[in-house]
Amino acid sequence: MRRTLCCLLALLTLAALSPPVLRGQDGEAAGLYKTVEDYPRDQLAEMRAQGKSPGHETLELFQREQRELAERYAAKLAARQGLAGLDLYYLGALYNVAGRGRETLDAMRRFLADGAAQKAGPEAQAARNLVVVYAAQAKLFEEAEAARAAYASHEPKTAAQLLQNEHELCVAYFKEKQYERAAERADEAFRLAKALRAGDLPQARREEFIFAAGETLAASYSALKRKEEALAAVVRLFQFALELPSANLYRLTARRFPDKADDAERAVLALPADRVAAPPELSVAEWLGQEPLRLADLRGRVVLLDFWYDWCGACRASYPALRDWQQKYGERGLTVIGLTDLQRTLGGTGKSRAEKLDFLRRFKEGNRMTYAVAVAEGTENLPEYGVSAFPTAVLIDRRGAVRFISIGVSPSELARLGDMVEKLVKEPAPSESRQ
Repeated sequence: MRRTLCCLLALLTLAALSPPVLRGQDGEAAGLYKTVEDYPRDQLAEMRAQGKSPGHETLELFQREQRELAERYAAKLAARQGLAGLDLYYLGALYNVAGRGRETLDAMRRFLADGAAQKAGPEAQAARNLVVVYAAQAKLFEEAEAARAAYASHEPKTAAQLLQNEHELCVAYFKEKQYERAAERADEAFRLAKALRAGDLPQARREEFIFAAGETLAASYSALKRKEEALAAVVRLFQFALELPSANLYRLTARRFPDKADDAERAVLALPADRVAAPPELSVAEWLGQEPLRLADLRGRVVLLDFWYDWCGACRASYPALRDWQQKYGERGLTVIGLTDLQRTLGGTGKSRAEKLDFLRRFKEGNRMTYAVAVAEGTENLPEYGVSAFPTAVLIDRRGAVRFISIGVSPSELARLGDMVEKLVKEPAPSESRQ
């Protein structure tokens, strides 16, 4: 908890400016910033052109070098006499990339006080956003609130910046034990986070922001000893992960609040049928030895989606359980669907489509996968379900609602998934429950 989104949103805040705005500047300040902004991407492109694949340590090195470059360029720009207008903005932007909060705040103050800022549009809004961030972190609440109000009264506004404004103030108020204000800001941050659209931020970032906002809201209520509201915030976070659905968000939430998953699952069960969020339909290129299935046509049955790959050892460890559940509960309404794709089959090697399909047919038979196996062309199903770890199992009840998400094959995880399968199979079909 009490995390800041600044480190996550710092570059995204400035990247929200349209590329033509940055590239259209001929001044030295804009050029310096553009070089810094493009540095990691340029380095990655150069490595890939050489046939090299960067690892995590390499990516961290590029980010560290980017910060160091921003520091040098900011010092160079700050040494110039008579800095004004957009040059002040780019100075603040360079300090922001360098992680120099106090200097960023000072540069953006000067920029907003300059007459040119009144015509700057997106740059002025980005500057106001960063003033909120760094003034809040410096406990300058009056200034942060004023900048937040100014941001709200100008255009353009972005979902990410609106969220950051609320969340940074919430975290700052929480640290100062101003819990009522923290809860107020946290509630709005969580609302904004849930309203983020897929195109507002990269998927992983979007899920991190939703989790951070929900976690902070629960902590704020807990600090106020409003236990029921704190629990409700956690349940809402779990419930939203199931409704999206997002395995990544569910995993983040379950790790932080492992004892609250059942409360969320019961909340989804209690929803009336007309409020059940239908999971995304699967994109499937080939069904292996199986007539095509559609989730919409499987209403009334319990569906277990298993996301797997042939090169995943943990995935192979889950096949016996999946096979046993299909055999045990198939006639009672369970349909297991194993879902993989051609793009990453055989580790994404240069095999042809026909060769990969032939391999998967033999793989299915050799591993006794006696349940439905679907093969997508590419990885398009993964972001639809927020999947980034394998195996991931998504369990859908007879009404078509996602009720449980499981990641991995630890004994406890498989046992929990098995218990949930049995529970959902025992529930009546929607038509029966209305009688």
